[in-house]
Amino acid sequence: MCENPIFGSWYTDSMAIYRNEERTIHHVDKKERILVEENIPCRIYSTQKNVSNRGDTAFLLQETDKVACDLSVKIKTGDEIFIVRGGMLGKKKEAERYLAGKIQEFYDPVGGVLSGLEHQEIALLQDDFI
Repeated sequence: MCENPIFGSWYTDSMAIYRNEERTIHHVDKKERILVEENIPCRIYSTQKNVSNRGDTAFLLQETDKVACDLSVKIKTGDEIFIVRGGMLGKKKEAERYLAGKIQEFYDPVGGVLSGLEHQEIALLQDDFI
């Protein structure tokens, strides 16, 4: 992962991925959110801050961001993602919670051996009620 020394340091953020998995406990089927992977190098590189919607009792903040990470990261649409900005630089900030949207993979035209630019981009949705 991130073997190219020029672009490997571009991933300054870190993320943890959680996913709903079906479990049977005492003959009862239920879904349980489990940790899939953590301390994954990534980078939020595009943010869209939409206007807040104000209701009678709360504000709704809707933000759409994009994150880039290595192709080897096993992520699915609907996964819950926690990202620490600057996490790969040792920053101890509070993680931001997102839901994974559409995933788009980008491959190097010469097999990923020359540029090291292969990566995947994940659209992130963040809805918060205040």
